[in-house]
Amino acid sequence: MTTSVVQMVRDAAEAQGRDRYSCSLPVWEFLRELGHTFGWLPQGTTYTSASDREPQASARHNYQPGDALDSKRVEAADALAWARALDAARHSPHFAGITDAGSGATAPSGMESGASLRSLVDEFIQYAYGGAFTFVISVR
Repeated sequence: MTTSVVQMVRDAAEAQGRDRYSCSLPVWEFLRELGHTFGWLPQGTTYTSASDREPQASARHNYQPGDALDSKRVEAADALAWARALDAARHSPHFAGITDAGSGATAPSGMESGASLRSLVDEFIQYAYGGAFTFVISVR
């Protein structure tokens, strides 16, 4: 069975900082929806070139991950706002119910637990607090 994985990468600004993170495409979509629900107003992404990994154009794009030739960048302020919204979600009294309900939709087998999804949200929050990152999709 093939699965789509969203790969995120950046140059970690701090020593021992996390420069990579990945999750399934359904988890990526869950993170986006949860962020929106708790107040994240996406600023849009920019395309990056394979050679310099810097934004190519100032036009803003969506958060749909593309392949290696369609790498997009989430800017630092946007990543921070996303992390803060997810942090607010995490502290909501409804968080366990939301992640329990979302757990079946985030795994192709439907076997991912709510606790596992909560852990993935926590990991992404830590990663997003680290600042700007680029993302692509890969198929495994």
